[in-house]
Amino acid sequence: MQKSIKISDDFQEICTKTMDDRNRLTLGEIFKGYKRVRLFMNDRGEVLLQPIVEIPASELWLFQNRDAFESVQRGLKEASEGKITKLNLDEL
Repeated sequence: MQKSIKISDDFQEICTKTMDDRNRLTLGEIFKGYKRVRLFMNDRGEVLLQPIVEIPASELWLFQNRDAFESVQRGLKEASEGKITKLNLDEL
C-alpha cells in the first residue's frame, strides 16, 4: 500500500547535488541525526524526503494516548523550567 500526502508547505532550494556513477546521492549535513527517510514522488517526478524516527512498539501506546502524551510534554516543559521537586521513593 502506497501512502499519499498533500503538501502545502513552501520549499526553499538548499543546494544542488550530483549523483555518482551508481546513482547514489549523499545528503551530508542535511539529515544529520536521522538514519531513515521516507521518500515521496509526485506525478511530475519531484521527490520529497521526509526524515523519520522509529520507536519501539512497547512505547507506541504513549503516542496513541493523547492525555498521557500531553502529560509527559507538560512534565518535560516544567522540568526544563526548573519546576521540580525531589521525591523520596521510600515514602511512597
